[in-house]
Amino acid sequence: MPIQSQSAAIQTLQDALAKHSAGRIPEALQIYTSVASQLQHLGQFWHFYGLALFQAGDTVKATDCFRRALLLIPNDANCINRFACIFLAEHHPEGAHRQLRHALAITPDHPEAWRNIAETERLDGNPAAALQSLEKAMTLCPNEEGWKMSYIATLNDLERPEEALEALHSFAKTSALTPEYFFQEARALLDAYKASQAVLSYRKSLLLAPSSPQALNNLQLAERRIGRMQDAVRNASRACLIEPENIGLQHGLTDALLSAGEIERGHARNFWRHLKPEILIVRQGLPKEWDGAPCRDGAGLLVCHEQGIGDELRFVSCIPDIQKRFNGPVFLESDKRLLPLFARSFPDVTVIEKIQRSETVPSTAQYAPLIEAQGIGQYMMLADMQSFVRPSLQSFPSHAGYLKPDVSEVRRWKDSFRAHGERPAVGFSWRSGMRRAGARHNYPELADIAPFFKAADFLPVCLQYDVSASVIAAIETLTDQQLDIPPSIDQKDELDQVAAIIAALDLVISPNTSVLMMAGAVGTPSIGLHSQCGAIFFGAGADPWFPTECSLVKTGDRAWPALIDETVPHLVRILGAERGH
Repeated sequence: MPIQSQSAAIQTLQDALAKHSAGRIPEALQIYTSVASQLQHLGQFWHFYGLALFQAGDTVKATDCFRRALLLIPNDANCINRFACIFLAEHHPEGAHRQLRHALAITPDHPEAWRNIAETERLDGNPAAALQSLEKAMTLCPNEEGWKMSYIATLNDLERPEEALEALHSFAKTSALTPEYFFQEARALLDAYKASQAVLSYRKSLLLAPSSPQALNNLQLAERRIGRMQDAVRNASRACLIEPENIGLQHGLTDALLSAGEIERGHARNFWRHLKPEILIVRQGLPKEWDGAPCRDGAGLLVCHEQGIGDELRFVSCIPDIQKRFNGPVFLESDKRLLPLFARSFPDVTVIEKIQRSETVPSTAQYAPLIEAQGIGQYMMLADMQSFVRPSLQSFPSHAGYLKPDVSEVRRWKDSFRAHGERPAVGFSWRSGMRRAGARHNYPELADIAPFFKAADFLPVCLQYDVSASVIAAIETLTDQQLDIPPSIDQKDELDQVAAIIAALDLVISPNTSVLMMAGAVGTPSIGLHSQCGAIFFGAGADPWFPTECSLVKTGDRAWPALIDETVPHLVRILGAERGH
């Protein structure tokens, strides 16, 4: 290229960069395109051309430009960092992380790279690492307001509301109050057991950004927590109108309807759960879906497995009613761990092990061999049974227990507990084995449950399946009680034994976990510590699925200690009744 024309092209590029910096992206792109052939040897040209394309939403062309740039300037940390942003935008945190580590190897104190690597860590479900990366970024660039809000959001991800609120109040002294500010404030207030205040903060966020579906969805969750069920339905509906294809929002509306007692409308929308990415399974080779009509041709009905152990324990209570309604052969697909318990409890049902799922995304399962071998003509999903036989609160049976543990094992465990004396045996757990967001709200801490150990004289039996020796020691220190831990039993996998243990107990105390559901399923008296009146309550004040459960709900702004205190008189009453007092 002649020197003069190259000089003119560079001058034109400078004009493009000025427009780019001013946010006039379409004009900048026109100029970048016009000089591309003249400046193709310049790595920085491709860098800024790619950045403009990315900002305009053209990630395909932007990727090509960044790759050209990095061939020419392979050690430019700024270019690598911005290339990583494309991976983040397309939800590929692994690729972004790899690029960002390369950028930091070149320039260890690159603040934007640290900020972006924090985002990859958040997307990977590692908020603790994200917080450390953000702290590094903010040390390097303390005046970046947007990063401060990311820091607060990460504190909320870690369920550290007190720190988040402190950071927010500090932020408010120097910065304008944005929709995101009130959104994060509401999140923190909710985790701090200040649901009523959280509702107000979500409303403030919506005043500034009325079309935010996430704020509307979180608002309905907060409203459900304080018992404003119809308000929750309205706001969940508004969120779905804004983003009708959002599966999470649609599922939220379903839960809101069921929580409000609108059972028919909720059941009609239950299909949305099948589309949730975390549980999506492509089931190949299934016959037609059952429409609720009695069997006419002798072909069987397959009840397909879905969701987790707790869901299985709850929904199989519908099996006897489904049998009556179908009036033909019924096959129940079950988790391997529940096979003996279900086979014993439903002798007229063929219980089969869960069809193997592939490890692909989405997961697939091949049902054709089973369907052909067993002469199965129709299928239904496990949780869909409720829409046929539990259409109202009045349709729930009042009898206690529908699963039948091994009688001899129940007797053996009762004898084992009596070996410690004539005290009643009380089983307890305090959290789910699954680690998920909302643990602070959904499950009490060890210190929270200590008071009920002092309320009565009983043998405490630990039903927490993954508890460590150090945690056991901590409980015994807190409660001054020697715990009974069923020996030589894997409480996660040996569920037939767990059923026998729970059936041998006088009482079970647990939050909403599979332990509590097993107690209800075998008919053992229980005290359920619920974080809210959720969808499973169908608008009732107690869990209608389990008549032997005394349901206590942490409504409003109450923290766990308040609910545990409420547990004590129920504990005394139930144990007194069990002993004939």
